[in-house]
Amino acid sequence: MSFQIKGFLYVFSAAMLWGLSGPIAKYMFNTNVDPFDLVQIRLILSFFIILGYLALCNRKLLRLDREDYLYVFILGIIGVAVVQFTYLYTISATNVATAVFLEYLAPIFVLIYGVARRQEALNRINCSAIIFAALGGFLIVKGNLHGGLAVSEEGLISGLTAASSFAFYTVYTKRGLAKYSPLTIMCWSYAFGALIWLFYQQPWVTFSHYYGSTWYIILYYVVLATVLPYGLFFKGLFYLSPFKAGLTANLEPVIAAVSAYLMLGEKLTVLQFTGCGFILLAVSLIQLKFVNLNGIEKPVDDNVH
Repeated sequence: MSFQIKGFLYVFSAAMLWGLSGPIAKYMFNTNVDPFDLVQIRLILSFFIILGYLALCNRKLLRLDREDYLYVFILGIIGVAVVQFTYLYTISATNVATAVFLEYLAPIFVLIYGVARRQEALNRINCSAIIFAALGGFLIVKGNLHGGLAVSEEGLISGLTAASSFAFYTVYTKRGLAKYSPLTIMCWSYAFGALIWLFYQQPWVTFSHYYGSTWYIILYYVVLATVLPYGLFFKGLFYLSPFKAGLTANLEPVIAAVSAYLMLGEKLTVLQFTGCGFILLAVSLIQLKFVNLNGIEKPVDDNVH
């Protein structure tokens, strides 16, 4: 199997899990689970789940060279804590659909960075894919019967900040994958992300808000909407360029719209159906291009420590 196809399957699997988690998150919010509480819980539990797994199964992956402490600190702050905060703030200033649309403009920033670093080509395929993906996301939001596009000035600023932070997260993680396992990067970046969220409120206060069956749903969200999909996304990023990985992740709103239709009975409008088609076209276009400016794409050395 080619590197390109492997990477696509990993990122597609991540987008599938993220998209399927949408109805779960909506259910939790409808049952009075606070979004900010959920972020703090997911970061703390994700860190301890990965830490526990590595401590039991592969302790060498917990090793981090001293010169890379700053790297995971920056990734944890900008790539984890900032993305989570700006995304939720955008939801509060606009709505969920608009926040998702703005955050998934991230591939535009990734492409600009790649072109500036001469790692991506500003060609017809890449430009067309960006246009189709953005248009598809816009149509999915515009066609949402439960809340279309709702942009305020502060929401737009926050949403674009979330997009640029997610772009940074993708590009900066790719750098670390040249040396470390995805689990190593996830573990320590989540540690610093969770550390910053301690300023939100003391974690035992957050944890005490919930009990009973609510915790089963929260644990599902932590494992199947955070640890596993981000692990798959990082693994896909190991094989793909940041631009291709980021654009492929745009399949999440498509999967979310379809899963909401199948699981919650929400109507899929003509505009949303058309938007899904445009995003699928965008992802298909970038899969057709197997050669970049530097030749055939190859992953970094698989013998990371």
